Amino acid sequence: MAYLTQPDYVKYVCSCGQLKPITSLYFCRHCLKIRCGFCICHEVDSHYCANCLENMPSSEARLKKNRCSSCFDCPSCFHTLSTRATLAQPRQPIQDVAAGGDAKVENKQPKKMYYLSCFNCRWTSRDVGIPDQPVASGGWPERSNPSSTRVNQLLDYYKAIALQEKQEKLERERKKFAIRGKYITLTDKTGLTGAMARNIAGLPSSDGGSSTAIANFTASQATALLEELPEDIFSKDVNLKQITSMPQRLASPEWQPVSVSRLHPLAKLLSVKRSQRCRVCDHNLTKPEYNPGSIKFKIELLAYYHVPEVKIISYETIKAGEKSALLLKLTNPTVHEMQVRLLQPEDVPEVEEREEPKSIEKSLEKSLNLEKDASSYKAIERVPNLSACSRVTVPSVTLTVAQRDDAAEYDDDAQHDTNDIILWRKSNKLALRLELTTDASVATGTPANAALTLQYSYRNTVPPSGAATQHRDHTLYTTILLDLGTVNAYSYL
Repeated sequence: MAYLTQPDYVKYVCSCGQLKPITSLYFCRHCLKIRCGFCICHEVDSHYCANCLENMPSSEARLKKNRCSSCFDCPSCFHTLSTRATLAQPRQPIQDVAAGGDAKVENKQPKKMYYLSCFNCRWTSRDVGIPDQPVASGGWPERSNPSSTRVNQLLDYYKAIALQEKQEKLERERKKFAIRGKYITLTDKTGLTGAMARNIAGLPSSDGGSSTAIANFTASQATALLEELPEDIFSKDVNLKQITSMPQRLASPEWQPVSVSRLHPLAKLLSVKRSQRCRVCDHNLTKPEYNPGSIKFKIELLAYYHVPEVKIISYETIKAGEKSALLLKLTNPTVHEMQVRLLQPEDVPEVEEREEPKSIEKSLEKSLNLEKDASSYKAIERVPNLSACSRVTVPSVTLTVAQRDDAAEYDDDAQHDTNDIILWRKSNKLALRLELTTDASVATGTPANAALTLQYSYRNTVPPSGAATQHRDHTLYTTILLDLGTVNAYSYL
């Protein structure tokens, strides 16, 4: 007998055909479908630093290049650097003995200074010559990239080209939809564009200086002159402790230091709080709190809280052409009583998706809001390849699973039924005794899989739009694939 408690041995079939564990799936309460990470749209809600929990808007994060200004990572081992304090003794004046003057020794208090240190690899900012700072947060010197001027010129040039192409596209669209004989303004009749009118009147151009940036841009010139290699490059001993590794160089793409003495603290990257949205109905599946220190969610539609969970308790050795026992545990995660029935995957009826009647208001709202087109999503839907070599003998009864009760988790008494199918009951859990039949033509060592479909009742607490507040019960289907190891030629004692 093998006991399996890991969730990856039981995989659910998503609406797009992917096989995922229940902990990686979402459940949309509006379209009543199971969604995986490929069926949802990810949106960034806020940016924050995971170390100091400072929250900042998207515009500020874009200006700071998605990095925190007060937290740093170690350039050697990439752990978070800590600020250490030290006392710096001020310098005493040197007495001029030759002049015969008496120098007054001032009693100055030692000044507190701060430096960065890594508690993992013992790297400090003093190792690369960064001076200590009088303040604990901020004020650390920033390295200037020698190619920053050229990079800014390239950015301005490509922005000007993008703006020019956008204006040309707007002009073509305006001429395409212009109606002959009916002119709204004088420029439509004469063909005089706004930019030409401003140039004739002597006014500055309205393109934001894009033409100037394109005219003043100097293209890069390729050269064949390269710096020669040192003479002792092949004879000099290499000290690996003084040469940076490839991850250390790629962590600073602007400088890519070769020597360890050129490593500088790395500004910590910002983290994001993201929300997931269903691609079909465009409703939120998860939405976190705005506070970066909060781990709660405003909306958290995970499949773990809405779809019945199936776990493998134990199973006998799978042998070709023979029958074996299988014990499953079924859990109802909802607060409503659930009716569950086991079916074969080919017995699932095809449910036709009913389309909502289209109206002028809906069409206008879709054109104004630029609603996502779901045609590309429907194109990638595929039927999963459920290559199961074992077949589960499903009972022709409907099982009733009680609702979830948090207080009943502390009750250790399980009700043992005399039914041939139900092994025991406990709160919202149910143990089933099933029978597996393996195909005789299966070779030894082939992965032993079994497919099963759950027909369960779900009470939707979200009322439809324009209807009264009432709960509706739905009959849903979900297909699971059980991983039962491999097919063996003999049984273990």
